[in-house]
Amino acid sequence: MNTTHKLYALSFGLLGLGLFSCSEDSDPDVIGEGDVRIGMGVKLSSSGNPGARILNAEIDVQSGFLQIKKIELETEGQDENGNLFEREFELKFKEIKKIDFNEFDAGVDFFINIPSGNYEEIEFDIDLIDNRNQPSIQLEGTYTYQDGRSVPMKFEVYGNDDDDFDFEVELEGDEDDDLFFLDGVNNPLALFQIDAQGWFSGVSTSELESAELTNGILLINNDVNKSIYRKVETRIKDSSDVELKMN
Repeated sequence: MNTTHKLYALSFGLLGLGLFSCSEDSDPDVIGEGDVRIGMGVKLSSSGNPGARILNAEIDVQSGFLQIKKIELETEGQDENGNLFEREFELKFKEIKKIDFNEFDAGVDFFINIPSGNYEEIEFDIDLIDNRNQPSIQLEGTYTYQDGRSVPMKFEVYGNDDDDFDFEVELEGDEDDDLFFLDGVNNPLALFQIDAQGWFSGVSTSELESAELTNGILLINNDVNKSIYRKVETRIKDSSDVELKMN
């Protein structure tokens, strides 16, 4: 990945960092060890209208999912004795983690536990994977033709454990060398935002109007409507790195 977006990526952005309190009885999965619990959530972007609308409301994305194989965590910081450290962790769920999302779901999907301390950088590599005959990434909604007809729309990414479809998130201090302190009192919440407009922005109306239907569905994947798929695929790969500055 060559592109790192600060605060908001066009396709997959870090919406914000808030604070929340949590208990050991929380329903979402918990991976990792430590007294700092970072909540991670995924949702569709909000456009002010129902669904994430693009292309003059011709496509209305209403729901979707990601499937996560593992989280690779890299941290840099300073311990209590003033010594600099770099640590790497590989965190896996008990099963492949499928995260369903829509525009209105802003809840926590899973937690990552890390030790409290002074950090310079925390980097999350989110590895996606196909599972149970379902793709790594899927979006569902409707497409409305210029004559007013509507059909279901489904976009699928079968990544086959392709690293190009993994997402990277970096959490840093306000300045490059700044340290930020995390403890178990105020736990951060990282909320990711899927922006379908960014993914489909390179697709023209004429391409969608002439797209092939599969059993009445406008299906877009690596086998069907390939030219549209390749344009969306490029947008995903070019905007999958996210950087958030801590103030």
